[in-house]
Amino acid sequence: MSQIAAFYLLKNNRRQELSDGDCSAEVYLAIWDYCESELEIDGRFNAPQAEDVLDSVLFDEKSAAELLTALKKQDLSILVAEIAPDWDLPGETVQRGLETLCSHLLKVHEGCALLYEMV
Repeated sequence: MSQIAAFYLLKNNRRQELSDGDCSAEVYLAIWDYCESELEIDGRFNAPQAEDVLDSVLFDEKSAAELLTALKKQDLSILVAEIAPDWDLPGETVQRGLETLCSHLLKVHEGCALLYEMV
């Protein structure tokens, strides 16, 4: 059974569900791994832990801006070429995951956060 990826925009103690970009949780695991190992940005540190959640990543306004800036400095096609083979994933799926993540990071502003959960 495959895991489900879920994104939420958090504001005023409310969760607004966002698109997963039609990507599997494995795609986002690969992206988080890259962000932690290559960009040295770890969204798991402050993420809430729940018994039914297998993985959780949280970006507040500051960390979302930091990650977005770091990703924009990269050529996404080069990132895809680095990430996809390491995880045996289709390049177009990783590309879509990166684009979805960037789109969600743009929505994070003062008083908001982006939460990712794998269930």
